[in-house]
Amino acid sequence: MTTTRLLALTGFVVALSATATTEPTQSDRVRTLFARPPAEYSTAPLWVWNDRLTDEMVTGTLRDLAAQDVKQVFVHPRPGLMTPYLSEEWFRLWKVALKEAVRLDMKLWIYDENSYPSGFAGGFVPDAMPESRGRGVGFEETASARWSDGTLGVFRLGDGSYADVSADVKAGATLPAARYLIASQLHAKPGPWYGGKF
Repeated sequence: MTTTRLLALTGFVVALSATATTEPTQSDRVRTLFARPPAEYSTAPLWVWNDRLTDEMVTGTLRDLAAQDVKQVFVHPRPGLMTPYLSEEWFRLWKVALKEAVRLDMKLWIYDENSYPSGFAGGFVPDAMPESRGRGVGFEETASARWSDGTLGVFRLGDGSYADVSADVKAGATLPAARYLIASQLHAKPGPWYGGKF
């Protein structure tokens, strides 16, 4: 490399470095955000309520969580809860929790349930609306085709194939003995507050 070219290259590198910015790059900003995310990007653990709750328990737990840099939580009622779910006391404690969360600059979320499955509100929904109980599909393989209340479909099974014979069976046709698969709607049986079994 000639001296002229070497000097030109050195001048270019010096000029380039002189124009380089000292502002943080996008990846620097992302690293900083990832290290200490604001509440909306931070973890949100389930805060299990499963005891006879007191004001001191509620505020003390929130303070412990905030001291560990937890910025948001979901209140999640679970089995063992002795404070009646959705009672006046329940909502009074919610107000205590909300007030403390505001003071600690935390987000407090309502988990939509008292345990599982989702949508039954600790048994209040199926008690008020028994028709809302869980439904499922059951399958039975038989040698004869039949239709009854709750039947969804009847299929004649072959070697690696099937034929939908639902319309014929529903219309009362008598079909020859073969391998049939009957699909039926099942309803959960009434059970304890945490749900019934099929």
